[in-house]
Amino acid sequence: MATVPLELYELFEEKLGKEKAKEAIALVEEALETIEEKAKEQKTVIKAELREELRKELATKEDVLLVKEELLGEIGKLEQKIETVHKELDQKIETVRQEIEIVRQELKGEIKVLRVLIYVTLATVILMNRGTIEYLVNLIKMMK
Repeated sequence: MATVPLELYELFEEKLGKEKAKEAIALVEEALETIEEKAKEQKTVIKAELREELRKELATKEDVLLVKEELLGEIGKLEQKIETVHKELDQKIETVRQEIEIVRQELKGEIKVLRVLIYVTLATVILMNRGTIEYLVNLIKMMK
């Protein structure tokens, strides 16, 4: 029940008289009670509207779960792409290793040919130059 301050009653009594003041205060109290009832009714409506607005603006658990599912799906796709790239890189690395091995074998062959050419060149120089033969003979004599 709504109550009116004593000062208001005294003001009404002074201006309107005792009987009229009682009637005016009763009307004011009745109006206050009506306002309080309407405020209580509006409270539930406002609460529901506020709840609805908050649901629209704030993320709910369902929203978070949806985002989480989307992220997990994207992560899965990225993992698949990474796996594909990893396999491709492994294949390219294996191809490079094979090419290196081919080059290595070719170089071994070339080195053998170079050795033979060096020995042939040395033998030719030694056999074609008389001074070299004498030098080698003297070198062998000194070693003994």
